[in-house]
This record gives sequence, C-alpha cells and structure tokens, in this order.
Amino acid sequence: MNDELITFFIKYYRKGRICLVGANDVIGMLIRSGQAGLTPDKKPSQWSHCFIMGDRRQDGREDGSIYIFESDLHVSTKTWEVLNGVQESRLIKWCGDNVEHACVLGIKLSKKKTNEMIRQALFWSYDDNHLRYAVGELFGTLWAILWGKLRKKNIFDDRYAVQCASFVRMCYQNIGKDILNGPVDLTHTSPEAIHQSKVFNFRKEWHREKKS
Repeated sequence: MNDELITFFIKYYRKGRICLVGANDVIGMLIRSGQAGLTPDKKPSQWSHCFIMGDRRQDGREDGSIYIFESDLHVSTKTWEVLNGVQESRLIKWCGDNVEHACVLGIKLSKKKTNEMIRQALFWSYDDNHLRYAVGELFGTLWAILWGKLRKKNIFDDRYAVQCASFVRMCYQNIGKDILNGPVDLTHTSPEAIHQSKVFNFRKEWHREKKS
C-alpha cells in the first residue's frame, strides 16, 4: 500500500466528493490511452477510474475506514471472487503501488443533498437488479471520441450496465446536479471529462514523484 496516497485521501475526505485515480496496470493504461483524444496535448489521460467517497467508519484501519461507491469489474485471484458492477468498496482498494495519480473533486452540496445521493448510491450497490460494469461501452466511447460523437448515445449502450464515470455522474444527476459542463451523453462520461469539468469548487491532486 502507498501510505502517502492513503494520507492524501484521508486529508481531503468528505462524504460525496469525487475521486479520480490513474493506474499503470494493463487495464488502467488501456483506459488512459483510449482517452488521448480528449486531452489538450492528445497524450494518454492521467485518469483511469473514478468513484464517490461514502461513509467513514472508525475501526482503526490504515485507510481511515473510508468506503466508496463505484462501478468496477474486479477479479481476485487470491479469493477467486468476481465483483462486477456498482458496488461499495473500501478506498484502500485504490491506494496500491500501481496508482500514479489521484485527485479529489467537490462541489457545494447541502448535507441533505449529500445524504440523498449516498442513499441512492447505496441502493444501486445492493439492489437485486444491480448494474453491471459496462465493458462494451468503453469501446463505444473510444469510437465516439475518435469520430466526435460524444453527444450521441453510446452505440453499445446497455441499460443494465454502467461505466465508472457514468455511474458517478448518474449519482449527481439523481440530486439535480450535473458534474459536466459540456454536451456529452451520460453513456460517454469519462474520467478525463470529469477532470476537465469546470463545475468543481474544490480540487486537490496527488502525483507520484518520478524517480530520477
């Protein structure tokens, strides 16, 4: 685990805030490279995944017991467990040595609105008909980036599945807020687009020091 990254997330924790991470594993780099058409310099994005900070439960764990809501496809070769789709996880899941970049974003929300959003995220995480992770939509979004079709619905749209960034945006839309300020269809929401959004009034970033 990266203690510096854990400290960063704990320092800027607030329920309802959005987190972005950029992982350098194979899947992370594929997602980052696929967003190159959205970055100002047309280089791979720094961001591969995003999630929402949930409750903080005091149990003395190293990550400050921060829980998150995300849409992810996670396969553990240790426990042979497969977690597919919207889920509640521990933040420490995204504090490994494979994470190169991290960002915490926030907008002004009342306590009532924040709790309303978290309740909905919790419902989607444990609903019997819970949303799967939209692997196919990743390719649809890549196609839309290449051909400038981000305003149109994803050609591989699946009503029973959702990408990580689309899920985060959906949670905010549920309380009448949209975290993107451009004409991008919900099904094409990407971590890079969220990072570029101007709607946030709170922004803190962490980047791993490059070894000389």
